[in-house]
Amino acid sequence: MKIVIVGTGSIGRRHIKNILKIDPNVSFIILRADRRTDALVSQLPAIVVASVEEAMALKPSCAVIATPSALHTRYILEFIKAGLAMYIEKPVVILREDIQSIRCYINRYDYNATTLVGCNLRFLSSLQMVKKMIQDGVLGDVARASFQAGQWLPDWRPQQDYQRSYSADPNRGGGVIWDLIHELDSVRYLLGDFDQVKAMASSFQPLGISSNAVAVLLLSKSEGGALVTVGLDYVARKPVRKYEFYGEKASLIWDLQNGQLQKQTARGVEMISDIPNDFDVEQTYIDAMREFMNAVRLNSATSQPLQEGLNSAALAIRAKEQV
Repeated sequence: MKIVIVGTGSIGRRHIKNILKIDPNVSFIILRADRRTDALVSQLPAIVVASVEEAMALKPSCAVIATPSALHTRYILEFIKAGLAMYIEKPVVILREDIQSIRCYINRYDYNATTLVGCNLRFLSSLQMVKKMIQDGVLGDVARASFQAGQWLPDWRPQQDYQRSYSADPNRGGGVIWDLIHELDSVRYLLGDFDQVKAMASSFQPLGISSNAVAVLLLSKSEGGALVTVGLDYVARKPVRKYEFYGEKASLIWDLQNGQLQKQTARGVEMISDIPNDFDVEQTYIDAMREFMNAVRLNSATSQPLQEGLNSAALAIRAKEQV
């Protein structure tokens, strides 16, 4: 395979590393407007190009888009026009008009190539267990659910100045609603689509950043069903990612940081899983990329196509428009 890489920051480099684990024979086309080379390029079987046109002339198999989110749309549209398969980092887009542009391009160019959006938490086996238990009615009707995620931003990427990072800059797509879109994607994955959205967000002065550092969302469906709260922050000094579901038969508590999935009933607490592999986030990046690469070879669909990513981005945009 020959893969175009657009964006070689921390997530782009992670994808390159994982691609080589999956298939050491892959070669890369690094897309950089200034044709810059560096230590990364010198270590790879790679060619540096300055445009999508140059990249397509080399007949790539697919592309990985890992730029800051605000830059995604340009490349997505160009690759749709070229008919190239894409792995797109989350969130797919951050503007409502970009969703419409992408959908118009898909229709105009009859685009049906393989796509996968990198909301990789869906690949956690423990979260797949949660989905199956909800679908199988183990909880009964879910009345309420809570999704929490947070971490002290300076600890998130200790190798860089957090105040100059993508997360700190709303113009590049920073802020907790975008950074932690995994939670909104997980809401949709586990409980379906929600058409009623209320949201509040704020900055947090001690961090000294302009993006929203705290957000609280309330989601509901006009036809009834579960009420869902989503709490996101850059403030929690101990990382938290915890989902809770409450039904008339049982409750489920999924706790990523402690590596536990519990079912609670009137009779007591049952440990569904505390196996480390069921909570291995690092492995999900590899699993997601492997699914994508296999689907590219077979020209088949993935479990998280572009449309899924657009729907999760649309939910985040509705929340952002209220804050």
